[in-house]
Amino acid sequence: MSHIHLPDGVLPIWLWVSGWMVSVLVWIILLRMTEKKDVSRRLPLLGMMAAAMVLGASVEILPIAYHVNLAVISGILLGPALIFMATFIVNVILALFGHGGITVIGLNTLILSMEGVLGYFLFRLFWKVLKRLTAATFLATFLALAISTFAMIGVVGLGVPHYEELIHQEKGAGIFDFKLLRERTDPHEMEDTGKEVDLKRFVAVVLPLDVWGGSWKA
Repeated sequence: MSHIHLPDGVLPIWLWVSGWMVSVLVWIILLRMTEKKDVSRRLPLLGMMAAAMVLGASVEILPIAYHVNLAVISGILLGPALIFMATFIVNVILALFGHGGITVIGLNTLILSMEGVLGYFLFRLFWKVLKRLTAATFLATFLALAISTFAMIGVVGLGVPHYEELIHQEKGAGIFDFKLLRERTDPHEMEDTGKEVDLKRFVAVVLPLDVWGGSWKA
């Protein structure tokens, strides 16, 4: 489950506002594409899967701090429109418990729904080709989680200039300007800062863990 755990005020305004606007637009489109009878018939299932997703997000797998992922299987069972509704409800509840701010609910809904929607269509595709439930579910889950992880990393990366402005060093080096910071700071003061952060290595570690573990906290 790819989920942005950043609190309110961290992401730039244009980014989280865009998330809310796009999520509302997508929801309207999906609801218009779905028959009202089908929505009413599956509401009990929606409630059950939303509750299961909240429960899964609340159970932390130590020591890697991951959560059980149910977004893809929920999407396969509910379909695109209802999984979008379910993820919105789940993200509202998680935000109230401190799993990310209120402002990032829109972005989190888009990212989490991406897992469910992609899982739904990929499962149908692989089921037609393979005719094997386990293989189709595994491939759909793997690809959906991989794509949603890249999307989540991309969204967080869009806010880098804003993070630089929020946490700007006194001597003119931002939080990602490690080389410049080292040049402008007394070497003795930097002895305990540790190694420089390699973002490519970070993504290389996070992506496999998210795909296999099911959740990442940003």
